[in-house]
Amino acid sequence: MSRFFPQEDLQQVQSTNINNRTMVDIISTLPSEMRQLLLSFLPTRHAALTSSLSKAWRDEFCLTTNLKLELYDDTADINQFVSFVNRILDVRGGVPNRPSLQKFLLTLNRAIFADEAQAGTLLFQSANRWISFALDSRVTTLTLGFYEFPDDGYVGLPHRIFTANFLVNLRISTSDHVCLFDSHVPVLLPSLKSLRLDMVGLGAEGQGFHNLLRGCPVIEELEMKDLAWFTWPSSSVSSKTLKTLSICWDIYGAEDERPRRPASVFFATPNLEYLDYNDDIAGGYGALDFTSLVEAEVRLHLRVEQDEDEDELENAVEDADASGFMSAICNVKKLFLHADTLQVLAFACPAIPPFPNLTELTIESHQDQLSDWDALPVLLNNCPQLHTLVFMGLTHQAKNTCGNVCRCEGGEVPQHSCLEASPARVLKIHDFGQATAEMDRFLVMVRHFLVTMPHLERFTVYCDGSTETRANLSRRIRGIQMRASPMCRIEVIGR
Repeated sequence: MSRFFPQEDLQQVQSTNINNRTMVDIISTLPSEMRQLLLSFLPTRHAALTSSLSKAWRDEFCLTTNLKLELYDDTADINQFVSFVNRILDVRGGVPNRPSLQKFLLTLNRAIFADEAQAGTLLFQSANRWISFALDSRVTTLTLGFYEFPDDGYVGLPHRIFTANFLVNLRISTSDHVCLFDSHVPVLLPSLKSLRLDMVGLGAEGQGFHNLLRGCPVIEELEMKDLAWFTWPSSSVSSKTLKTLSICWDIYGAEDERPRRPASVFFATPNLEYLDYNDDIAGGYGALDFTSLVEAEVRLHLRVEQDEDEDELENAVEDADASGFMSAICNVKKLFLHADTLQVLAFACPAIPPFPNLTELTIESHQDQLSDWDALPVLLNNCPQLHTLVFMGLTHQAKNTCGNVCRCEGGEVPQHSCLEASPARVLKIHDFGQATAEMDRFLVMVRHFLVTMPHLERFTVYCDGSTETRANLSRRIRGIQMRASPMCRIEVIGR
């Protein structure tokens, strides 16, 4: 056991044996079902350590409703891990009235070295047998993460996963877009509500994805993470039942992972309510059905260098047009625009559409990626029902009057600001250190908001600074507020 379990975990158990016998005795008096419930909240390797605390519940960690099996420590012995999991499943199989298995998680993220080839092959052969055990137990949540493979490869996931009529949640993760299942595998998952695919290979044209989605007739939640859909002839999602959709690149900064942008994108998702979309601007947008969309978080990316000047930037995005996508989401009530998207609106969205139903708008800005606020006046003027305006940071490119939204240092006071016509009643600013590093400049911007926004009723600053900094900032803002907007409620809150 000592080569599989980290030494610090064993030391913790030994300490518990010596110092906490009273607590162990209390837990021993609990019903078996209650102990199993408590153990189900722990990773299985941690729950297993409790077997040394009391003979009365030595095997109860094997009977929990959740099994979380993880191999990621390169010093851990592969054969001992295989024996450990086999023992758990043997114990479960030998108990007639065992609790049903609800969640099964298996993560294999341990490097397999040249002298471990045989053990590595055994590990992945065993993994498929363990997955089959979970399916035999009619597990409802199946989470699989395979990141390191033996030299002789892997035959792939058991096909029966994709016809399991009891699965409700399915998560499959890997690395380097490895194909873990055949793109044309028969799929029918009549109970599946939630699907997550992380860097999974899905065929040169995405046929594995489309085949999988077609076999999920009641799916409501889909997360596509680091999928290479820019290689597909058409990057699309089509589902009448989908309510939540997330498409993102976690390795977003590495453009070599995305050698080109999607050729075309379309969505046939008439019942989608929430969209989290993080992608490069496509070469074109086909039909985009977001009829029921209520909330969207958008990070569209131009794939240009941040230090390019405006002339170079305009030349670089001549054929990029996000107008179709922005028009498709214009009926949302809540909208979060990342810093990249502000640049897209400024240089690759000739027509910013009206947002007639938008009540909450969040604008992201940050020091590492200076935002371009040129498009904000048009955007704010196109939000007639705006109630809450949120700034995630105020750092942005200084351009005279910054599109008349604010006053940068040295900038002129705009004669007519879009903020004067804003119906927003709530303003929130999440400060990421600017109030501490540049309080005077931060207060100039705060004063501009308080003076210019006529309907403001509540103004909240979420400050990263110390208690003393927050108190000083609150005092100075209240001094401005009493002269500029006496009816507005001021709050300065620690983050």
